[in-house]
Amino acid sequence: MRGETDRLVDTGLIEGAVVDLVVRAANATTVVDAQRLVAQFRGFSGVRSAEIVSALTPVVGELDLLERLPVGPAQWGQELRVEFSAAPARTELRAAAAEIAAAADRALVQPCRAVPPPPMLGSPLAWAITTGARAMILTVDPARGWSALSDSFDTVLGYDRHRPPDYRLIDLVHPDDRPAAVAMFLTCCTGRHPAGTVDLRLCTAAGRWRTVEVVARSFVDDAQVGAVVFFGIDVTRQRETERTARVEQQRLARLVETMGDGLLLLDERGRVGLANLAAHRLLDTGLAGSTGEHDDDPLDWAAVIGRAIERLGADSTRVERLREAFRLRSAIVGEEIPFDDGRVLELDLVPVAGPGESDSGTLVHIRDVTARVAVRRGLEERSRGLEERNRALIEATALNNEFVATVSHELRGPLSSVVAFAHLLGDAAAGDLSEDQRTYLDVIDRNANRLLRLIEDLLLLSRLEARTLQLKPVPTRLPELLAVAVAERTPAALAAGLDLVLDCADGPELVCDDTRVHQVVDNLVSNAVKFTPSGGQVTVRAGPAGDGWTIAVADSGVGIPAADLPRLFSAFFRGSNVAAAVGRQVMPGTGLGLVVSRAIVELHGGGISVASTEGVGTTVTLSLPSRPARNGG
Repeated sequence: MRGETDRLVDTGLIEGAVVDLVVRAANATTVVDAQRLVAQFRGFSGVRSAEIVSALTPVVGELDLLERLPVGPAQWGQELRVEFSAAPARTELRAAAAEIAAAADRALVQPCRAVPPPPMLGSPLAWAITTGARAMILTVDPARGWSALSDSFDTVLGYDRHRPPDYRLIDLVHPDDRPAAVAMFLTCCTGRHPAGTVDLRLCTAAGRWRTVEVVARSFVDDAQVGAVVFFGIDVTRQRETERTARVEQQRLARLVETMGDGLLLLDERGRVGLANLAAHRLLDTGLAGSTGEHDDDPLDWAAVIGRAIERLGADSTRVERLREAFRLRSAIVGEEIPFDDGRVLELDLVPVAGPGESDSGTLVHIRDVTARVAVRRGLEERSRGLEERNRALIEATALNNEFVATVSHELRGPLSSVVAFAHLLGDAAAGDLSEDQRTYLDVIDRNANRLLRLIEDLLLLSRLEARTLQLKPVPTRLPELLAVAVAERTPAALAAGLDLVLDCADGPELVCDDTRVHQVVDNLVSNAVKFTPSGGQVTVRAGPAGDGWTIAVADSGVGIPAADLPRLFSAFFRGSNVAAAVGRQVMPGTGLGLVVSRAIVELHGGGISVASTEGVGTTVTLSLPSRPARNGG
C-alpha cells in the first residue's frame, strides 16, 4: 500500500479533497461525524500533492478503523459517491481514475460495497469514481467490452445512464470518426502507444452531434484494471470557435495574397516571415510563387529582398534611412523610393506587437505610386509654369499701372490748364465772344473735362489694382448723400425727358468713404440716365438691410444683352447695343465706371450685382456693411 501511495503522490494525480476525506473518515466513530465530514468537504478545492504527503501517512495504519464504522454500507457508500462526484475534476485525475481506485481499494472496500462493481475492475472505488466523475469516462476491456460509464457521459449526450451490457457505444460515434476511434483503441491495447488523443463526434439523444476530445490511456497490463480508460471533454463550442477563427484566418490570408499592395512582415531580427505575391512582384524577387511563411531559413528571404532592392537601383540614402528606422523601431509613413527602372515605390514601416509583447517585429507596406508621382510632378511643373506666367503678368500689370499713372499725370497737368484757360476765355471780363467762339469754347471745356474724368478713372483703377487706395471712412447719413447725388444728375435727366426719382428710407448712419460711395452712385445714375429713352424713368431706392444698407438703381432703358452680362465688369467693355441705345449717336463713355464702382464697393466689404433684360431695363444693386471690412491697401 505504501509503495502505491508514494507512487501516486509523486505523479501528482490525487486531489487533496479525496485524500483528506479518506484520512478523516477513517478516524470517524459515529454516523454524525461521517456525515459532517461529507458536508464539510463538498466542493472542497483540494491542495497540491506535495502538501498532502503527511496526510497520506496515517491511512496505512488506520485502515482497519473503516471496518468498525457504525454506518450502513448503502448510506455511506451513497454519500461517499456523491462526494467523489463533487470533487475537483482535473484532467490528470480523470485520466488516472482507475489507477487511483486500485491503490485506495483496501481503504474503502466496506463503504463501497453498496455499489456493486463489474467483475473486471475488482475495485468498488474505481466504479464509484468512474460513474461519478465530471469528465466523460469510459472503461473498455479488450475481451469483454465496456464496463463503466461516468454520469457526465449521460449529462453531455442526454441518454439514460442505465444501459444493457450489450449496448454498442460505437454506434454513438459519427461514421466518419469510427475508424479513428477503433484505431486508437487497438493501438492502446497492443501497447504500441500507451496513450492517444482524438476528436470524435458523438450523437446526442436529440440527434445532434457534439465534438468530444477523447484521451485514451492503456491500463491493459495493470492487473487491478486490465482495461483501456477513455476520458473526454465536450469541446464542441471550442472547436466551432477554432473553425471560425481558421476560416477567418484563411480569408485574411487570401485577402493579403490578392492585395495589389505588397506586405512584408519582419520579425524582431529583421527576418522576413511573410511576403505576399505583390511584394515579390514589386521588388522583382523572382520568387512570387511563395509567401515565405513556412520557409526553413527566413534569413534567405531578407537576403533575396535586399539583393532585389540593390539590383533595382534604389536610392541608397533612403534605403539606409529605412534600415535605421527598423533598427530603432520607429515608424515611417509615405517614404518614396525611386528606382532606376523609372518606378517609384512608397513604403510604410510600422512596428507591431503580439499579445503581451512590447515589440514583435515590423510590418512593411509597399505601394507602387509611379503614376501618382508622375501626375504630381506634372502638376508641380505646371504650377511652376503658372507661377512664372503669373509673375510675368504681375510685372506686366505693375508696368502697365506705372505707365498709366505716369501718362495720366503728364496729361492731367496740360488738360487742367486747358480747362482753366477755357473758363478764363469764357469770363465776361475777358471780353465779348461771338456765338461761334462761345460754341468752340464749350466744346473745348466739355471734351477737356471728359479727358480729365477718364484720367481720374485710370488713376483710380491703377491704385485699386495695386491695392494702394486707402479709404477714409466717416459716419455718413446715406439719405443725404443720395439726395445730393440725385440732385446733381437731375438737370441731365430733365434734359433727356426722364423722371429721376429717389426713394430712400431712414436708417442708422453708415460708416464709409462718402466721397467714393458718392462716386459709385453718380456712376450708376449717370449710366441709367444715358441709356434710358425719353419718357422713361430712373429710380434710386435705398434702405437698411441686415447689418448695413442696400442701394438699387433701376431704369426702364434699353437693357443689356444676356451675352454681354458676364463681361460687364471688364475694363473698357461696353455693351454691344450702345450704338442704337436710345436712337441717338453712340453714347460717350470709357467702360470704366462699373469696374471702378465694383472695386470701391468690394473695398468696403460689400457687393454689387446687375439684373437686366434687353428692351425692358436694368437694375444695379449694391450692398454696403455698416462699416468697412478694411480700410483698403
